[in-house]
This record gives sequence, structure tokens and C-alpha cells, in this order.
Amino acid sequence: MMPGTRASTKISRRVFVGGLVGLGGLLAACGGQGTSGSGVATASSGVSGVATSASSTSVAGTAGTPQNVQPYADSGLLVEAPDLTGELARVRTVALMARQDFDGGHIDGATQIDWPDLNISDTSSDAALRSWQQQVQQKFVALGITNSDHVVTYDAGTLFAARMWWVLEYLGHTEKQVLNGGLASWKDAGGPTTTVASNPVAATYAGTANPAVLARIDEVSRSLNQPNIVFLDARSPEEFAAGHIPGAINIQYTQNAGSGSAPRWKPQDALHQLYTKAGVSTDRTIIPYCSTGVRSAVTFFTLRLIGYDNVKLFTGSWSEWSAHPELPVEK
Repeated sequence: MMPGTRASTKISRRVFVGGLVGLGGLLAACGGQGTSGSGVATASSGVSGVATSASSTSVAGTAGTPQNVQPYADSGLLVEAPDLTGELARVRTVALMARQDFDGGHIDGATQIDWPDLNISDTSSDAALRSWQQQVQQKFVALGITNSDHVVTYDAGTLFAARMWWVLEYLGHTEKQVLNGGLASWKDAGGPTTTVASNPVAATYAGTANPAVLARIDEVSRSLNQPNIVFLDARSPEEFAAGHIPGAINIQYTQNAGSGSAPRWKPQDALHQLYTKAGVSTDRTIIPYCSTGVRSAVTFFTLRLIGYDNVKLFTGSWSEWSAHPELPVEK
């Protein structure tokens, strides 16, 4: 275990934005979460949920899916905008974007959170992870999210909705999907938007941490030079060249999706080829990282989408690794 216990800290948007390339000039990010313990966050009143199991209640459908295209290995992780339009009454939509973007227009009934609200830069201790989990749960309480809610998270074309998805995955939240193509795809499908703020009723949220989806810094340091481990750097080539975890493979997270204002995940076969050609095989444990765990959450989500089961996000990422001068850096 790495020395020291630091409370979770927020990374400024200025720091986070540095280095992003592609997807219409979105931000470059990569953030962190914890592994152990469960907590209960409560408030004045609860909001009842509607979903029961992921397999039975995912918003399903084939709208927007081209014919003769191989389906994703786990297609239930994504929802297409046309399929969502008739389901708003039974799901809770959460926008992962800056407040000013949300205020400019959002899916009716959606609530808003941004990646700095979910950040953690210390995975070295159980105490830091528990503290982070409690803070996140309190934020979910304010958003009116309950454990039984079917959550659909979306973004403004950044792909960062996958960060919210990963946080929910870490907290053991069963019912969750990402809107493919983000807000622009919703508008393209004729979905209504509003600038009226929603007023969620505070709820109770109690997550159960799932350590299987998190790589902590001590595990990462022990895994160096292990042939069954792949470190996958989701940052830009320029960031990678400036310094990275020894032995890491660089596949920038933007390669997971197309371009334009509504970037959609690439097809199953294209994504599978992208990763297998780079030596990222399903029989190895894959540990994505970036700078703060946001961009690499996109990579984590993508790998799960195309059938990789052994994936663990190093959510502390480069911000945590580089804070320890005793740890090796490769250039």
C-alpha cells in the first residue's frame, strides 16, 4: 500500500481541460474512485424506483442501429435516443456536463452533475475511498437518485457520461445506461429539451462498493511487468510521450467513437479490432487510466460494451501516480 492518506480533492477544470484532442474540442479528462466499504446517504424523503434487474428493464430497441452490423457483446449498456423518447417516465436521466451547458438546454426532467463532482485522487487507503463514496452518495441524494432507479446518463458530446456510469457500477447500481450520441442525438431524434430547472425530491442512496472494477495504486504498482496485465493509457499521444506508466499501451479514448457533434460508439467489430491489434486481449486484465479517471472511464465502458470482463479502472490515474516520485515513469 502506498504511504499516506489524503482526503479526496477536486481537480480544477483548467487542469482537467489541458490536453484534450478531438470530439469537437471537448475536455481531456480521467478521474478517480474508491474500493471498499458501503455507506448510506439519507435526506428528508425518498423517491421510489421503477427498475428491478438490468437484463429485464434496460431500455431496449434497435432504433438507430444499422442493419447487418454485429451487435455489441453487451448492447444493454447503451440506449439509442429513439428508444429513450417513450421511456422518460420510467427512467431518471442525469446529464454529465458543466452547469452552463445544462442551463442552455437539457432533456426534460434531467438533473445535472459534472465530472469534478465525482473526482477522487487518492486510492491508497480505505478511509479515503469511504470518504469519497459518502460524498458521492450525498450528491446522488440531492439529485433524487435511489438505488432502484433506472439511470440513463448522457453528455454534450464528450463521451464523459461513461464516468457517471462507472461510478454507478462501482457503487453496485444495477440499472444504468449511457445515451449513445449524447444530447445531440436526442435532439436529432426529435426529443424535447427545456431550459427549466428540475426540482428533484431528495432521496436515500446506499451503495455497496464493488472492488472488482477498481484498481488502486498499490495494486497498479505491484502489477508492473506482469504479462497478464495490460495498462491502457487513454490520454493523447502527446501526454503519453511526456510520461506514462511503464509498459502502458496508448489508445486515446476518442478512438472509441466517431466524430461530429453527436459522437456515437463505433461498431463492435471495429472496436474489437482496435484493441486486439494493440495487444489488448480478453484473456488479460486490462487497467485503463488517464489523468483523472474520466477519459479512461470511457475506455472502461467501451471494453465492457464489447465483451471484456476483466477490466479495472485506475481511477486515481496519472494525477495519483505522478504524485509519488518513488514510482517509475517511462517516456
